[in-house]
Amino acid sequence: MNKRILISADFEGVSGIVGPRQCIPSSGDAFQTARGLWMGEINAAVEGALDGGADEVVVNEAHAQMNYLDPERLHPRASFISGYIKTDNQVEGLQNGAAGVIYMGHARAGTRDGNLAHTYMLRELIEIRLNGEPIGEFGLNALWAAYHRTPVLLAVGDDKLAKEAQVLLPDIETVVVKTGLSQFSAHCLPVGQAREMIRAAAKSAVEKCAQRKALKIPSFLVMEIDFTLPEAARLCAFVPGVERIGGRTVLFRSNDYRQLQQLRVVCTNLALAVTNAHF
Repeated sequence: MNKRILISADFEGVSGIVGPRQCIPSSGDAFQTARGLWMGEINAAVEGALDGGADEVVVNEAHAQMNYLDPERLHPRASFISGYIKTDNQVEGLQNGAAGVIYMGHARAGTRDGNLAHTYMLRELIEIRLNGEPIGEFGLNALWAAYHRTPVLLAVGDDKLAKEAQVLLPDIETVVVKTGLSQFSAHCLPVGQAREMIRAAAKSAVEKCAQRKALKIPSFLVMEIDFTLPEAARLCAFVPGVERIGGRTVLFRSNDYRQLQQLRVVCTNLALAVTNAHF
């Protein structure tokens, strides 16, 4: 059987990337330097997956507009999925099956001293809750992978992400490439050391992927989103199935996880449109 591995590659969890300006193309040289650091960690994960027996590695861009990956610097054996909007967002590429997911990202919004901690949006969104419990991108993506019966094998980012991942998946492998000191500062490992750790952990995780199981998705799901601006909640309530339950909070329900997350994509993009329209 073909052992196919998906890498969901977000930007903010990389060693050396610590502030918001490094994450946006308009920052020029700062972004280009950060982009190089990101590519280095992606390639380390690809190399480790191949070392662990992967027959195919697919890198799915998972940052912002999802079109920042440099194809000429990507590992020659990795294909990639780029661009926005995608059916399965940060875990696009699982529709045809995979042995596992390697997640490269950050802690959820509101995490104390989580470096660049947020959930999908840094300014526009305060918190997401699933069935009453706060949840971040890692947990939401792990469930989206579970929708495709695929386990998450490895989480790469700061120490706060590692703890978040281990709460949901106690046996998951993690790589801590930096220690969060605040939302916009971190103590980072040397670049070479971080990459070697990622490669070794990816190898180990892929070797053991047959032992890993996907999360169990609850049979019924309720998602709540707290936005920064009440106007965002007002606009989202125009979407059928979305209810405004507070000044800045919306709620929606589904027994289909993909549908639930796609409603979330619509709502977060509407919140961004509100910001862009008024600021």
